[in-house]
Amino acid sequence: MKTAWLVGQKVGHFVAVLFLSSLVLAGLLWFSPGSPGKARDLVDWDTAQVGQEVCVETTTCGFLRSMPKQAADDPTEDDGFNFIKKFAEVELEEGTKSIESGRVLRPGPSFPVWFFGVFWKGVLIWDIGPAFNGDPVLEVVLLGAKQTLPIVFGALFVAVLVTLLLVSFLTWLPFPSMRGLLRTVLLVVSISPVFVLGFLMTKAGVLPHPVNWWVAPLACVAILFVGDSSLGEFLLQLENEFRQLRNRDYIHAAGLRGASLFKHMLPGLLLPLSSMSAAKIGFLLGSVVIAENIYAVQGLGTLSLKAATKPDPLLLLTLTVFITGVVALVTLVRDLLEIFIDPRIRKAGGH
Repeated sequence: MKTAWLVGQKVGHFVAVLFLSSLVLAGLLWFSPGSPGKARDLVDWDTAQVGQEVCVETTTCGFLRSMPKQAADDPTEDDGFNFIKKFAEVELEEGTKSIESGRVLRPGPSFPVWFFGVFWKGVLIWDIGPAFNGDPVLEVVLLGAKQTLPIVFGALFVAVLVTLLLVSFLTWLPFPSMRGLLRTVLLVVSISPVFVLGFLMTKAGVLPHPVNWWVAPLACVAILFVGDSSLGEFLLQLENEFRQLRNRDYIHAAGLRGASLFKHMLPGLLLPLSSMSAAKIGFLLGSVVIAENIYAVQGLGTLSLKAATKPDPLLLLTLTVFITGVVALVTLVRDLLEIFIDPRIRKAGGH
């Protein structure tokens, strides 16, 4: 019962993080210069009615007082071939004005309508709407995710695997001076920014130019798991955890019995590894924007830049919620691992 209560709490926290993050970003987008609440679409005169709210500019709105009609001083005859300008009377704060029908806009949605009725309803029915290129928003995001997520999780997996091998080698190495030198070299290489590593790999002839479509994701994985201190942070934290585990009494007892130390140390390493992975996944998703632009990978990073520059608030909100969901999901998996691995958490769950 305690375990089920703890799992329910973690799942509830995941849902709350996802919703609140989307609410905060939606609020920021709403008050930005490209706010989705501004009037953009032209009035459909076939369904328009006198008295409805209309806008002349993106933020200047009033009420429609007459349907469009030709100006009295316009001598152009409506014979079906001539373009005739028609004007509608719109009541604004400064008075009633005659506005050309092609400049009259429909008012934008309110924040609750846009956030709940357009975005979250669209998520639930799997139809948010079109993106800037005309394709469905969810389809665009999923296509980008197919490019980005393998790169991010591949970089995370390689970083963990390489770190485990390095920690094992440094622990086995009998010369302290050699261990310190090797550790220093690895840390110096790891603090290099991702864009510097990408530039060096391209200009030094390590990669073909232009980069092949199947080489680009591998190149992104290579610079992501090394650069921006990814490898260095994993190495320092895991080496520290490894040394602390080696000094535990039950590990010494297992060694005296001739049992496998790896088998006894693995559960103790899973928790710090999961915590480090959960903390690093957000940084990798941020750095992948640079990596994808270096090697022209059409993933979530490239889409985020396009959505911000177009601008496309709905696509930008969907991308951010999706990326937040990935980070929160990794954290949820970490929390569930802690619940099922560490019995102390389950014992304290009822308090």
